[in-house]
Amino acid sequence: MRGFIYAGILALFSGTVAAAVVTTEQGQVRGTQADRGWTFLGMPYARPPLGDLRWRPPQPAVAHEGVRAASAYGPACPQPRAGQRGLDATSEDCLTLNVWTPGLDDGKRPVMVWIHGGGFRAGSGRIAGEALAARDVVTVSFNYRLGPLGFFSHEALESQEANFGLLDMVLALQWVRANIDQFGGDPGNVTIFGVSAGGMAVSLLMVSPQAEGLFHRAIAQSGYGTWALPRTRHAPQAKVLSMAMGPPPSAERIAHGLVAKVTDQPATPSGLRGLDGTALANAMEGFHLPVVDGASLPEEPGLLFAQGRQHDVPLITGGNSNEGSVMPASGISVAEFAGYHQDDQAAVERLYAEDYRRGGEQGVARMFGDNRYLLAARVAGAGMGHVDSPAWLYYLDFVPAERRGEWLGTPHGYDAAILFAGAQSEDPAERALASRMLKFWVQFARTGDPNGEGEPAWPRYDRGTDRWIVLSTTDRAEAGVIADKLDFLEAHYRRRAGLE
Repeated sequence: MRGFIYAGILALFSGTVAAAVVTTEQGQVRGTQADRGWTFLGMPYARPPLGDLRWRPPQPAVAHEGVRAASAYGPACPQPRAGQRGLDATSEDCLTLNVWTPGLDDGKRPVMVWIHGGGFRAGSGRIAGEALAARDVVTVSFNYRLGPLGFFSHEALESQEANFGLLDMVLALQWVRANIDQFGGDPGNVTIFGVSAGGMAVSLLMVSPQAEGLFHRAIAQSGYGTWALPRTRHAPQAKVLSMAMGPPPSAERIAHGLVAKVTDQPATPSGLRGLDGTALANAMEGFHLPVVDGASLPEEPGLLFAQGRQHDVPLITGGNSNEGSVMPASGISVAEFAGYHQDDQAAVERLYAEDYRRGGEQGVARMFGDNRYLLAARVAGAGMGHVDSPAWLYYLDFVPAERRGEWLGTPHGYDAAILFAGAQSEDPAERALASRMLKFWVQFARTGDPNGEGEPAWPRYDRGTDRWIVLSTTDRAEAGVIADKLDFLEAHYRRRAGLE
């Protein structure tokens, strides 16, 4: 109550609350009044991971004296082409979070924690959090370490952990548990959600031992928990193969290649920690990947879901109808991905005949998107049958009016645009879809079930019936969404993951 009392005193003496002070475990922070509540930006949740703290688990932020301004985003974590993404400043001192709240009271509102995407090499916590705060939800976003600074394993380092960005997420959730009641949120009702790498992060947290008990519902949008991950020398022995059905990729070999682009000096702990962070971030091409290290990540998420070893919390997961739109940014060439299925090329061209009529690249791209994102959703949904909590699967198939005839379905990541900005779209169908999606997402955050009055029934997922909800100009439950394609891709996955 201490934060609420302080804010109330400000209101009494000022008449209106243009700024509000809340007390956190680290000290007092001053936010700013927004149209529908208050915003607190750039609050440190961890000590700066600099010097000897680089490539170590994050440490909680130290306490500060006085009242700290929380009116501006902190710098984004180092990443390539930050300026092109509208990020003016990057720094390794980037572990901050942001809160949007509709009320500084004891309202015990549901809390939704957004995890940004960007291929684990780009992005930040800058979002339109007011879109959810307007629906009486406390919204949180944060930065986490990216690229080689966030996911890295090298023999010269003593740490078994390799997923420092994942451990940042865990610490951010611990901050939420300790402090969010001061912002009008309920620490006992926390939903994590994210798109792309953010959706994959949700999958990682669902199987991370360190994250147990820190969240109560999960929404993985276009995650890729069935994709082959690099493995460290500490990873458990398993029958898991690479996407090409060969030896799994070595995290240490990847690290050596990145370091070699920055320096030719022998690798030592102090030498590695003294390397230029921006140069390391720029050394990565294509998407980065989390790492199976046997500590922060015991195994690939898809395999752990298949074994029923995920946290027992309700899950929404799914993807979009044209996920393959992201393939050019992935760092995976058409030839490389096509090679994963070269022994079944006739079946591929039959299943993706409509896309292959537009050209081989389009056929491969569509299959890439289905394989990386939609297959992961179905495997996770099936895996939830091993625990008590249910899952709901969605397939987003919507093209706004101005893109019809241009887009071949809903591109990768467009669901985030619909959630956070769809209400401002000039297309009335998109505005309506955004409203329905937000209702589903917020209802799920409130109750653990997306179903509510006035919306189409969204059935719980069961692998036997394979029923999804198709989100489009109108929504409908449908059995066997792209089932023939996913059956083919899942057979390859099961062989690769040693599940046969």
